[in-house]
Formats: sequence, structure tokens, C-alpha cells
Amino acid sequence: LLQAWDRLAPVQRGAALIATWDGLLAGSIVAVEDYFELLLGIVQREQDPLLLELALGQLQYLYQTLLGEARQTALAPAMEDLLWETLGAQPDSGLTKLVFGYYAALVASPARLRQLYAIWDGSLALDKLVLEEEDRVDLAQILAIRLPGQSAEIVARQLANTTNPDSRRRLEFIAPSLSPDMAVRDAFFESLRDGNNRRTESWVSDALANLHHPSRRGQAEKYLLPSLELLQEIQVTGDIFFPSDWLQATLVNHNSATAVQIVRGFLAQRPDYNPQLRMKILQAADGLFRAAAIREREIQRFAAR
Repeated sequence: LLQAWDRLAPVQRGAALIATWDGLLAGSIVAVEDYFELLLGIVQREQDPLLLELALGQLQYLYQTLLGEARQTALAPAMEDLLWETLGAQPDSGLTKLVFGYYAALVASPARLRQLYAIWDGSLALDKLVLEEEDRVDLAQILAIRLPGQSAEIVARQLANTTNPDSRRRLEFIAPSLSPDMAVRDAFFESLRDGNNRRTESWVSDALANLHHPSRRGQAEKYLLPSLELLQEIQVTGDIFFPSDWLQATLVNHNSATAVQIVRGFLAQRPDYNPQLRMKILQAADGLFRAAAIREREIQRFAAR
């Protein structure tokens, strides 16, 4: 159905995207790389903002979480070039900003990161791209993780240029989660055991997302078990929605068999665990379980070629 994309009505295109994605996650005959190529074509042509965002979101998750590192490396140049061309071809500032957000999250090559840095520091301006202060703060976080040698300079410069006091305090709080120094990140995670350091829960979720960034998932696996062990305390001390946010930020980017074993082992060792929290863990880990299974199937498929 996706092959006939341009002949479908918007509602049919949305239904096709959702159905194909569900089939992919369920282990249907849709191959990850084949769907990746289809999504690139859709992103290049789609003008409806809702459908474009849906396709871009699927593309990001597929590339960063479902593809193996070797395939990411092989596919990255064409993807980065296509997204850059798509960014420049948008008819208005809204669509330009939408595509740029995903472009910034996905690019990793040195040349594209230098380009992204130039956009952030204002030395490169793009037609129809208008970045507000909050957008630059978000971009600074991406760059601080992707350019570890410049991380401290990027954070310091963004702090100096951030006029909104709440935004500045938020960046000050999450700055250790951006550090290239694992000891600094470890100390920050340990600080979250203190409930006083979890008071602004949205900041904590943002910081956890940085700790578990796709480029750091191997290093971040050691945070999984202690994060699960803290969950009951978080339920008692935090907002009603915070346990789910904590779990989502912790688990969403992981895809390894080791991470699956940590989660399943935690639950298996606690048969009398709080049923509500058990359900929340299983809901948040559903993507992890599916991603690990899909990656294993893809490895077997390539090995059989």
C-alpha cells in the first residue's frame, strides 16, 4: 500500500503508516531496511505536517534503535543528504522547523555536525528556519553529546546566551547528564536517589534521556537496574505520572538482549512486586523487547545472505 503513497488520501496514508509500523514491530514480513528506504521516500515527498511528523518519528526510531551499527554506518550518508535536501525544500517555516528537529537528532557525521554547530552559533542561517531560545537550548544538548570534545564550551556558551531564567536553571540542572565524562554522569545519576534532586520531574526526565541517548546506550545499561529499584520510592514521592515518565526516559532507547535480561530478571526476582508498577514496567519495556527481537532477526537475516 505504501508503494502507492502519492495516490492515497491523507487518512489512507496515515492508516498505512500505522499498520505497516505495527506489522514491523510484530515481526511481519516487512524488513527493517526495506521500510527504512520507504520512509525516506515518504519524508522527501510528504507535505502534510501530521503525516510528515509520523514518518519522521518512525524513521528516527528505526534508524537509531532497530538498525545495527554496521547498517547505520552504511545508510547514514544517503539519509543525511536526503534529510538536508528535504529540509531546504520545505515551503514554509513550520515544516522547515519540523524537519530540522529530526535532522538535528539523526545526523552524526563530522561534516554534518560542524554544519549543525554553525546553525546553533548563528554563523550559518537557513532560509525559513527560525530558532527560538528554547530551540537553541535543545540543539546545544544534542551538540554537547555528539561533540564530546566541545561539550563544556557548548553548555557554557548556551548558559551565557540563555535569557529565560527557567531555561537557564533547567540547563544548569541537566548539564552533568551531557558531560562526556562518565564519572560525572554516574555521580549525577546517583544524586537522583535523593528525592530533593527529583523535585522538578520534567528536568529529571530530560536528564535521563541524555544519560540513555542512543549513542550512549551501552554505557547506560548499568543505570537500568538501579532505576528499576528506585521505582517504588518514585511512586511514593513523585507525581502520579512520574513513574511512567521515569521508565520511558530510561528504557525507550535500549535494544539489547542484556537490557531485556535486566528488566525480565528484575521482575522474575520479585513475584510479589506492586502490580501497577509491574504493568508500567512491562508497558515501558515493550519497545525494548520488540527492538531486541527485531535486531536478532535482522542479524540472522543478514547472516543467511
